[in-house]
Amino acid sequence: MGEHWQLFLFLAGLVAAWTLILLGFVKTSLKRSQEETDKRLAGIGETAKDYARLERAFLELKAELPLQYVRKEDDIRQQVTINAKLDRLAEKIDELRAMRGSDE
Repeated sequence: MGEHWQLFLFLAGLVAAWTLILLGFVKTSLKRSQEETDKRLAGIGETAKDYARLERAFLELKAELPLQYVRKEDDIRQQVTINAKLDRLAEKIDELRAMRGSDE
């Protein structure tokens, strides 16, 4: 009967040692996995910061555009107005020349 207990204790010790080895392997694997996940999350955090910075720059540009640039339609309207005024001025100059020419 003593031999059975020795065999049982030996097998129990073997199972316990094998269990500890497996637990150590699982712990190491989980630690590596956690480190990789942390690195990925840190990368996502950096990407989010970059996205926020780009979004802010885009909104600033969107706010500045109306102050710095003229729309095509507005420019055409302004050019038409200036050309009309220049044409009237040219007509008046021609009228003055015609009046001077007739006086001489």
